[in-house]
Amino acid sequence: MGAPGTPRREVVTGTPRAARVDHAGHGGHGHARPGAVRAGAKDPAVESLALRALIRRQLRLGLLAFGLLVVLLGPLPLVFAALPYTGTWPGGALIVWAVLGVAVYPALVVIGRWYVVRAERNERDTADLAERV
Repeated sequence: MGAPGTPRREVVTGTPRAARVDHAGHGGHGHARPGAVRAGAKDPAVESLALRALIRRQLRLGLLAFGLLVVLLGPLPLVFAALPYTGTWPGGALIVWAVLGVAVYPALVVIGRWYVVRAERNERDTADLAERV
């Protein structure tokens, strides 16, 4: 139990840990569902390879998304530096702020959405592969 005066933990979902029985009949650390496969029951070498492959794909995807951002948005400071002083044009500063404050965000949203969809697909493909093995 806990220290005197602390509230008692209540089981809200599932069975208490002490009452759980895994598929091998051992009490305590298994899953609550009968016939469920323990996490360590699969070949650790296969799981390790799948996890490494997933990490490599996610890293490659992250670097690609970062590269797209650098290529699309990185030149903006150079473009603004190459422009003549914006204070001399009517509305010149407004154009710069409109580009920085408005036009950049659709590119960020599109690249971000593309990244999330691809990352989820990578995870789903890895999970499907792990289930088949």
